[in-house]
Amino acid sequence: MKTLPLSITLLSGYAKSMQTPIQSWSELGFGLFIHVGLYSILGGVYHGKPVTRGYSEQILSHGYVSQYDYEQLTAEFTFEAFDAKKIARVAQEAGMRYIVITTKHHDGFCLFHTKTTSYNSTNTPYGNDIVKELAEACKERGLGFGIYFSWIDWHYPHALPISAHNSDIITPLHQALNIAQLTELLTNYGPICELWMDMGAPSEEQSKEVSSLLKRLQPQCMINGRIWNDFQDFLTMGDNQIPTLPLNCPWQTPASIYKETWGYRSWQERGDVHEKIAELTQTLRQVRSMGGNYLLNIGLKGDGSIVPFEEKVLLGIGKNLQREPLSVEPSPLPFLPLTVGTPSKGALLYRYSGSHYYTYKPIPTTLRWSITVEESKSYSLFWETETPIDAEQKVRVMVGSTVWYATLQKEQRTGIFSERLFLERGEYTIEVSTVGEPLTRAELRYPSLQLTIKE
Repeated sequence: MKTLPLSITLLSGYAKSMQTPIQSWSELGFGLFIHVGLYSILGGVYHGKPVTRGYSEQILSHGYVSQYDYEQLTAEFTFEAFDAKKIARVAQEAGMRYIVITTKHHDGFCLFHTKTTSYNSTNTPYGNDIVKELAEACKERGLGFGIYFSWIDWHYPHALPISAHNSDIITPLHQALNIAQLTELLTNYGPICELWMDMGAPSEEQSKEVSSLLKRLQPQCMINGRIWNDFQDFLTMGDNQIPTLPLNCPWQTPASIYKETWGYRSWQERGDVHEKIAELTQTLRQVRSMGGNYLLNIGLKGDGSIVPFEEKVLLGIGKNLQREPLSVEPSPLPFLPLTVGTPSKGALLYRYSGSHYYTYKPIPTTLRWSITVEESKSYSLFWETETPIDAEQKVRVMVGSTVWYATLQKEQRTGIFSERLFLERGEYTIEVSTVGEPLTRAELRYPSLQLTIKE
């Protein structure tokens, strides 16, 4: 192994320490999602018949299963084949850098020791804290560790009844339970890299309460878009979805090896293993090239073991990445060329709303250009719109590393961003966006805005 000079080693460590939490999260790139719970024992089957409606991890709802009988499955939760160290090793050999596990899915069964309910893995024949075991295995391997947590809870008496859509409001008592359980999870298991909330329709105040708790207990931890109400650190795409628009914000694609289910399904048609490896490797490369993170799911069997087909797929992806590593840098965001003296529209970039379950309304926030300056001197930068401005809007202007703010004035069609913009000879990126962080910026009201740069 080649040893770096001390100065370079220190510089590398210093650069890492200067990263923001979202930059560190973005570098994780590829992670393992694990769905496992009482539903894994049923494996998508009830009364001896496959339940074909919905995902198998939601069989309690979609299969019209007796809730009493379902909750008696705790007596069968032996989990004798669970091996946290093996799972961490397989994930690492697949090229993954972190693992996220369903600490509590919609059924309310907790895979961790909690003081809030006896409905957890420590009160089963298995008797252990699964979250703790996996967190320790990740630490040994140098992997990041993340937690999935469902906003809704079908077991809790003070939550809403089981619904067909799961986009349910959170009652005050239910929110108190969520906060108590999240406090345990964010306190007792070491550093958490990602909190993956799911489903529900929390109020803005409830989303803020979870966000504030996270930032207080685990400030380095990033939270996904399904915290809702624009309190996320990164956008969560829909299940197995890839953006069709250029996104100017951090994002993640959650994907399952089979699009039909996330939890274990004994009767799932698994297909050809080599075709599946090729398909998922290509999707991973596509997501990473677009600047997103890829969180690929497996559903453990009821005994805690990895489905052999899924293990082969993960290891096959790892071998592909060994032969051809992922690109280090994502493809640059699109821009349109701007030449001196010629008006030009910019390339439009988007974020998504993140307000309610699966709305995902695309919101244009940013216009982007590139320009090559042939001569070092001062330039003038003008804007114009097709129709007069009907309401003022403040915008952020960035030319290279220079940033300032301007107002698009009401009833004006043209205006000046700067008449004394000094530029050295070279290439520049120009952006005009609304104000704020990329995930929460307001909509750009005038996406047809054009720029002209003059000598």
